[in-house]
Amino acid sequence: EKAARDLVLAVDISGSMDARDMLDGEGNPQQRLAAVKEVINAFIAEREGDRVALVVFGSNAYLQTPFTEDLESAAEFMEQTEVGMAGPHTAIGDAIGLALRTFEASEIEQKLLVLLSDGADTNSQMSPLNATEIAANGGVKIFTIGVGDPGGSGDDRVDLDTLEAIASRADGAFYVADDTQGLADIYAEIDRLNTRVVDTTTYQPREELG
Repeated sequence: EKAARDLVLAVDISGSMDARDMLDGEGNPQQRLAAVKEVINAFIAEREGDRVALVVFGSNAYLQTPFTEDLESAAEFMEQTEVGMAGPHTAIGDAIGLALRTFEASEIEQKLLVLLSDGADTNSQMSPLNATEIAANGGVKIFTIGVGDPGGSGDDRVDLDTLEAIASRADGAFYVADDTQGLADIYAEIDRLNTRVVDTTTYQPREELG
């Protein structure tokens, strides 16, 4: 039986994800990546029936976990990621490109990419919008989530305009999150917008006409 959906989570782990400006449930400041991990792992845990792949990116993009239905392993790999592991800069276009290569072998109709970034693209070989056009033509929906400071500079400035443009071109939706509750709400909303398509087989008894 095929999975209901193929879902790639692309998570920015550039240097700026170390900032402590996300709020936890009690309103205390929390490191951006720690807050994101907590919420993504809760989201992964509810993906029963889907296949999940994990892309992490900084200066470069890496496939942390290829498509798997082993959700515990995917969450474990997410837990092991650390700020700066992929370099200090932000390669959003390359992360989308790597997600597309990950989708290439997928025969599942519903393909979703959830891209979370706190930076502006400063390091991609392929521009984010070029990568997005390819995604849209290949039937991949992209949901983008901005965390971070729109007033920062360079890699530290979250580029909400680009994230919004990516989502609108690839038939997804764009969100901004500044705390763990906001992130959790976003993931619930993504689920609501993409109800699972599960194969159901109907059984009809055949009667011999004698």
